[in-house]
Amino acid sequence: MDWLGGLVLAIFVMTYAIISTEKVNRTAMSLLGMSVVGVVLWAAYTLGHPDGHPFHELVSHVEWSTVLFVTAMMIIVAVASASGMFQYIALNLARPSGGNHRSLFIVFICFVFGMSLFFDTTSTMLIMAPLTIEVCKALDVDFRPFLVCESLTCNFASIPSIVGAVPNLVIAGTLAESPVQTPIGVFAGQLFVVFLPLSIILLVVTLPIMLKWYEKSFGTTEEHIVDAVFDIDPAYMIKSRGAFYASIIAMVALIMGFGIGPLFGFEPIMIALIVAALMLLLTHERVNEFLGAVGWDTVFFLVGLFGLVVALEFTHLIEELGDAVDVLIGDNQVAAVIFLTWIPAMLSAFLDNLPVSAVLAPIAADFSTVSPVIPLALVFAVNIGGYLFTPLGSPANMVAMGFAEKEGQYISFSEFAKIGTVLGLIHLAIGTGWLLLMLLIFG
Repeated sequence: MDWLGGLVLAIFVMTYAIISTEKVNRTAMSLLGMSVVGVVLWAAYTLGHPDGHPFHELVSHVEWSTVLFVTAMMIIVAVASASGMFQYIALNLARPSGGNHRSLFIVFICFVFGMSLFFDTTSTMLIMAPLTIEVCKALDVDFRPFLVCESLTCNFASIPSIVGAVPNLVIAGTLAESPVQTPIGVFAGQLFVVFLPLSIILLVVTLPIMLKWYEKSFGTTEEHIVDAVFDIDPAYMIKSRGAFYASIIAMVALIMGFGIGPLFGFEPIMIALIVAALMLLLTHERVNEFLGAVGWDTVFFLVGLFGLVVALEFTHLIEELGDAVDVLIGDNQVAAVIFLTWIPAMLSAFLDNLPVSAVLAPIAADFSTVSPVIPLALVFAVNIGGYLFTPLGSPANMVAMGFAEKEGQYISFSEFAKIGTVLGLIHLAIGTGWLLLMLLIFG
């Protein structure tokens, strides 16, 4: 590592150290970090350093496909939410519980599990958090256990789906561009086949633990309140019938596209953009309103993050890290699986799982020549690491905590960390055994 690499690494570490304090806006800090490394690379370029690059090259190498995918999914969620579709679904889901809090909890957790196969974790919580709060307040239920457990569930339920979490897309994109060049459709199939059974196992193991953990919070709502809430016709939740039916058609198209599209070479980003554009066209009179509801802070956070990672690539720091891991592990497949399961999970516990994914994805891609199971271990690790030790590792956790804070009902870091750490360690242990079994089966 020369002076340029050392300076870029220092900027990267300092940027995320400042972000982790939560005393500054993470989007502003990531964009500032990208700007600073851009200036450093430009200065090195003008001085004739071989690893220096003009700023436009840094920008051109940003993972724009992932940024566009996240933006498209946020547009889809904004339009569907405004139509009343999700409120309609929530009321129909809550009705069979009859006001029993445990039954309502189980239904919502299972619904989140299913949603997470088709939506990224942030979108899932942007949909579920306000609905959960609305239903729980109507039934006089403490919504905080619901929000905590829903965010935990969407993190591990997202593992089998290439669109279930942004880190999954980042890793898939890196593999598609690596020398081995694993097509995104092939990787999506591997994820689904290997991890869907594991995610179901994790749900079966996790649900009883969650119910036991929060058993003192559960009871039964008084009958007159239940009658008042469930006498409401779910159709009253529909705010715009045109947007409602357009949203249903869009969701069906999205699910089918994500499910079978990769088999025909249709990438998730292309499907999401087409659906988002059509939804905006069908609701043209409210386009500005829907675009205003997009989480632009998250979008530009991703831009800054990917710019920092590109700087690490330009200065060969990721390549050097990969060489060090290669020396440590060699061709030992078992050691590679264990390393890429536990180390990224621990890192993701204190950093956002996106930078961990972006930095380690090229290393996982190199190990795909040893076994196709090894890159899958990284996907598993960064998703589980999102709730290990702290809630900082996954944006979905922060969305849940943010909605609770808006209602004046705070979810403390320690409360989240206790159940998240217990479940995370259990999940890592089960997942490690599962991945080693897959290694034995697939080689």
